Amino acid sequence: MKQFTIVLDGIADRPQEKLGGRTPMEAARTPGLDALFASSIPGTVRTIGPGLEVGSAVANLSLLGYDPAKTYKGRAVIEAAGAGIPVKPGNLYIRCNLVSLAGDEYETSTLESYNAHDIETSEAAPLVELLNKEVFHPPFRLHHTDTFRTILEVEGAGDIAERLKFVPAHEMIGGMVRNYTKGDDVMQQYFALMRKAYEVLKADNNTRANGVWFWGASSAPDFGTPPPGRRVVLAETSLMRGIAALAGLDVITLPEDSGFEAFLKEKTKAALKAVEEYDYAYIHIQKLDDLSHELKPAGKAAAIEQIDEHFIRPFFEQVKEPYSAFIVSDHYTFSDSGGHGGDPSPFMLLGHGSAGVPGRYTEQDCRNAGLVLTAGELVARQRGL
Repeated sequence: MKQFTIVLDGIADRPQEKLGGRTPMEAARTPGLDALFASSIPGTVRTIGPGLEVGSAVANLSLLGYDPAKTYKGRAVIEAAGAGIPVKPGNLYIRCNLVSLAGDEYETSTLESYNAHDIETSEAAPLVELLNKEVFHPPFRLHHTDTFRTILEVEGAGDIAERLKFVPAHEMIGGMVRNYTKGDDVMQQYFALMRKAYEVLKADNNTRANGVWFWGASSAPDFGTPPPGRRVVLAETSLMRGIAALAGLDVITLPEDSGFEAFLKEKTKAALKAVEEYDYAYIHIQKLDDLSHELKPAGKAAAIEQIDEHFIRPFFEQVKEPYSAFIVSDHYTFSDSGGHGGDPSPFMLLGHGSAGVPGRYTEQDCRNAGLVLTAGELVARQRGL
């Protein structure tokens, strides 16, 4: 039996004033998802365990069947692996955004943009070279992955990863720097690096990137022995590519430079092929999470409609039964704040009959179904365990 998972990253949201008090899922027209809801077992799933980081890394590890409490050692090392950076046991890896800060002084400036106003890779690469020359000397090295994303690698410092509690840049938009640069002596060493980077970029820069921001400190994880069978991840983010690399899974990545509609059509073809050729396919679509971080609830609702029209409907018209699958939001992403939420996320279990629950694929209708599972329980149902 074919097994696959479709993750609509961050589709779950809360009611938005700009959408008349509806969530983007409620505001979007989704006949494809709604038809699947009618023939599914819907509910909500706890993808974030107690005390764990609320975000895509923990949630997607959970949905892949891993226990993040045991395997997750931080986000940056996963993105490093996804970017092709060799991961070395004992080293420290920190995610580092190029950002835009507003203000004349570092401590009193506010975070204006977590991605330096969508800085292009061609603009960002020279800035990373500059920072390695002026700021990040051995044992520090800044690796550029793409656009605003970089990884700071620190030789031999993996043992301090758990002590570095940075707030992600996308969760502090509009916040003042001095409110997020508090901590012990170890933290202050890294805040000093961010302050120095600001002074360098502010003085010598023709882009809107005038600072860096650390988050996701991590060390090398141990995923153990891969489960049996041929398994593949279809994803475009460095995070998902990194999870696949570290877990020993195949990965398929598609270009996104021809527009979202064209991307979805190619994603449909690739997903159908993967489901036929592999024992298990994990199909991840990122766009909705990005639009939430950009505070665009209307754009998010429109993108949900595009996913429904150009991926969900054509995929399920062509995928051959029998199959065991689920569609899920890995976590909530709020399009009024850009932050993540760890409440149980809406899912639909497919290929296991219908629960006969009225409604459509929305947060509230999935809650109304009354079924609440852990990620492990949902994966076990999919696998028939």
